[in-house]
Amino acid sequence: MAVPKRKSGRIGTGVAATLDLAVSLAHERWRKAVDNLWREVLYVQRARLEEREHERSRRRLKNLRRIVRKALAEYHRLELERQARP
Repeated sequence: MAVPKRKSGRIGTGVAATLDLAVSLAHERWRKAVDNLWREVLYVQRARLEEREHERSRRRLKNLRRIVRKALAEYHRLELERQARP
């Protein structure tokens, strides 16, 4: 049984478009996470925080760094998948 072709003549165009969208979203998620981390770092540097606030800020920075790492890993994985497609 023959596989039906789409209008463009390529079967994988829908998958490629979806993968491109996923890569774009992952890139935006990573950029937003980096922006948030940078804002928090500047806030900590400029603010004179009490000990309790300093501890909360340290935890926020730790969480933001984790989010940035996960977002970058996801973006990298999706970009490699996209590049591996013909």
